[in-house]
Amino acid sequence: MISQNDIDGRLRLLRYGLIVVVVITFLVSLLAPYVYTRAMGTSITDFLGNSVVFTVVVGVIAAAVYVGYSTILKKNAGSDSSS
Repeated sequence: MISQNDIDGRLRLLRYGLIVVVVITFLVSLLAPYVYTRAMGTSITDFLGNSVVFTVVVGVIAAAVYVGYSTILKKNAGSDSSS
């Protein structure tokens, strides 16, 4: 059986990991195109719209993963893993 403290710890670790993934997605989707096209005279704000869209999509997926994982953890918290 999984204890409540263990569930809280797992969810906290997942939550912080997903936040890091969302932030990295924003930075990469903003800076990678700029690095490759700055010689053509583009500004970093040219890619801001796409970066926000990608970040929102990844954020929604991350929220769905978090809710799904927390539901699975809470559902299996009462079951015995030895049977």
